Amino acid sequence: MPALPIIAISIGDPNGIGVEIILKAFSNPAHFHHCIPVVFAHLDFMEQQQEHFNTTAPLAEQTGNPKQGLLYVASIWKSLPKVSFGEQSPLAGKAAFESLEAAVTAVKIQQADALVTAPIHKVSIKSNAFPFAGHTHYLAKKWGGTALMILAHKLLRVALATDHIPLREVSHQLSQPLLKQKLLQLNATLKRDFGCQSPKIAVLGLNPHAGDQGVIGNEDDAILVPVLKELVDDGIKVSGPFAADGFFGQKKYANYDGVMSCYHDQGLVGFKTLAFGQGVNVTAGLPFVRTSPDHGTAFDIAGKGQAKEESFVHAIAAAATIWQTRQKKI
Repeated sequence: MPALPIIAISIGDPNGIGVEIILKAFSNPAHFHHCIPVVFAHLDFMEQQQEHFNTTAPLAEQTGNPKQGLLYVASIWKSLPKVSFGEQSPLAGKAAFESLEAAVTAVKIQQADALVTAPIHKVSIKSNAFPFAGHTHYLAKKWGGTALMILAHKLLRVALATDHIPLREVSHQLSQPLLKQKLLQLNATLKRDFGCQSPKIAVLGLNPHAGDQGVIGNEDDAILVPVLKELVDDGIKVSGPFAADGFFGQKKYANYDGVMSCYHDQGLVGFKTLAFGQGVNVTAGLPFVRTSPDHGTAFDIAGKGQAKEESFVHAIAAAATIWQTRQKKI
């Protein structure tokens, strides 16, 4: 059995629930069985937040010889951010970006084995340094490739052919090469990271009723169908396109290892209806493991002690499990 992975954790937006769910998760000693966690922020800041939330996580300054059972903090901030729970702030966004950059760098230089990110606020963090729609695009750019967003749960795994883009742009961005690339990524990660020997993948149609043979748009027949035929001919078990409403309503997802959604809400409304708070966001296509909880900054409850840490706990466990799975195949 490989040693426990060191997991780099970015705190997300300080005005959101990120720090709260991190502290709550590691106030439970059982969650140290998965990994050795390192939070990139500042020890003084984490101690202040621990006092605010009345949590009991065993905090310690990061050392060169980490031991199991402590929540290590890498003090990377020169000054502590002023916390205004629930408020949008560029200063909070700057602190979130610095935490993310430091955590990613730790993985890149192999001081950490995997990355888990707490939720950012996309407006607060937006800047010349972070002109992205979210973590996935940032990480893809950082490594000079493409990344695939997957929401994973024991009931289903939903991947997105297009993710954080306006709905009006979906039909323009969706193409045969893009769909083929994303399906190949999904097939590979289902094998590599989720232990599916011969994955079965369902593809949701772009238009209502998957286009009804061209009556409701021709994209399904012109883009999706040729790609699926090509991949089936290559031996990949991919089916569709399916009308999304009937696919979820009839629980057809139970017959597949993964589902490819053409756009964000098409797949994630179904996913979050079934699994909200228990799902994990997994980024495929990167040279390292990255996960996050399946929710956002939750400004409406930030600072009130009401945030549930369950999805973050699942994200930590998933990162450790996927990392262990990859070690066994090396």
